Amino acid sequence: MKKFVLLLLLTSSPAFAHAKLVGYDPAANASVKSPTMIKLKFSESLEPAFSTASLSDSAGKILPVPKSVGGATITLLPIGLKPGAYHVNWQAVGHDTHKLSGSFVFKVIP
Repeated sequence: MKKFVLLLLLTSSPAFAHAKLVGYDPAANASVKSPTMIKLKFSESLEPAFSTASLSDSAGKILPVPKSVGGATITLLPIGLKPGAYHVNWQAVGHDTHKLSGSFVFKVIP
C-alpha cells in the first residue's frame, strides 16, 4: 500500500518549473561594439503582461528602449549606445505565475 501511495504521488505531482534565464546576448561581463539587440532567452514561454527588462547606463539612468516579449524571449532594441558599462535588469513570469528576476552587466567599447 505504501509503495502504491508513493508511486501515485510521484506520478501525479505537478511540475514546479520556473521561467529561468538560460541565455543572453550580449553575454554577462562581455565587451562588445554597440549592440542593436539585447536578447534574453528563458527556459519556458513567458507571460508578456508580467515579464519585462530594462537597460540602464553606468550612472543608473534607465534608458528608453523599445522592448518586446514573445514566447520564451525578451528583446531590447537599443540605438547607438555610447562606450561604457550597461546594466540589464529583468523580471520573468512563466505560466506557473512565479516571478524570477535578475540582472547582468556588459560593456560597450569604441
